[in-house]
Amino acid sequence: MTAVLVALPLAFALLLAALPVVLVPMALAAKRPPGVARAFLAGWLLGVLLVGGVVIALIDVLVLPSGNSTWFAYAKIVIGLLLILLGLKRWTDRRESDPEPPGWLAGVEAMSAGKAFGLGLLLATLNPKNVVIVVAAATAIGEATPVPAQQIAALLVFTVVGSLGVAAPVVATLALGDRADERLAAADTWMTRHSGTIVSIVLVVLGVVVAVNGSTAVTR
Repeated sequence: MTAVLVALPLAFALLLAALPVVLVPMALAAKRPPGVARAFLAGWLLGVLLVGGVVIALIDVLVLPSGNSTWFAYAKIVIGLLLILLGLKRWTDRRESDPEPPGWLAGVEAMSAGKAFGLGLLLATLNPKNVVIVVAAATAIGEATPVPAQQIAALLVFTVVGSLGVAAPVVATLALGDRADERLAAADTWMTRHSGTIVSIVLVVLGVVVAVNGSTAVTR
């Protein structure tokens, strides 16, 4: 239970940080057959689970047997600083007045299910801000409990909660059918305009919290 609780704040951070990614399933749900958006979601979920699972496995094999708990504190400081830097970069790169869609949205109208799956996997495993948040969550889970079953449960909860935004267009299309198009278009416009500000603030605040937490643990 403790592992789930420490992972939840980071799951909400991933939920907000992944707002730009939500543009992809929105476009796929509106312009491609339903299976293509589902394939993207499957790739994204697999990517988050892979990154989180690898980090937890490394902690279990390399860190926990040594009993060196100070590693967690220094890891938090590094992760926190990375989140702050990513947040500041996102702030300076944002465009509120005339936002442009991300480059990886190109080709969505002709994207196959296989390519959508691959894109979802890549965005979950290679996008710096998403990866740093997943690594932070996996580190927190590994620190909270050494029990594999509890680690798996916490990672699953983190993945599901953190992926709610990415899953929303798929769920909306399944539930509302064609009626979802207008709502998805309105949400797409809003997120394209404001996601930069939201994501940058979330990353900086989360980075400060994580770094301070790590610094406090080092000075104990």
